[in-house]
Amino acid sequence: MTTNGKKRIGLLTQEAAGLLKRAFEREARPYRLTLLQWRILGALGERDGQTQTELGQELRTGAMTISDVVERLEGMALVRREVDPGDSRAKRVHLTEKGAALRRRMRDKAERVYGQALDGLTPAEIAATEEVLRRISDNLLGQTGPAPRSGRRPGGEG
Repeated sequence: MTTNGKKRIGLLTQEAAGLLKRAFEREARPYRLTLLQWRILGALGERDGQTQTELGQELRTGAMTISDVVERLEGMALVRREVDPGDSRAKRVHLTEKGAALRRRMRDKAERVYGQALDGLTPAEIAATEEVLRRISDNLLGQTGPAPRSGRRPGGEG
């Protein structure tokens, strides 16, 4: 592959990621949610009661950022934090009823965004794209000290 071809992959990946982020943010704006807040709600909807450390690993986000965002979500009454009974230093994060209801509404919006993004692609093309992007991520994470790969989309589906 030429150097230009390699650059195009990087630019196209960056462009697609940016457009997907903007589409999610547009859908989340009426609820005053950031993409990371939405991703946390999605992760908790899939597996409630994760520690903040587990959320950070799953979402590949630093501990301080997760702590700050979870604190904001708690202030919005979307999550509650509890001390982990097995480790008093750790906090487990749970969706509140309000948070779970918002996640359900946002999941429908996320499916619409994914539908728009993947329109016209065959299941085989989608699977191949996922595999290529996963391999690119794994290649780069191997150089930077990885968090575990979740294989999840922002809304917790996937």
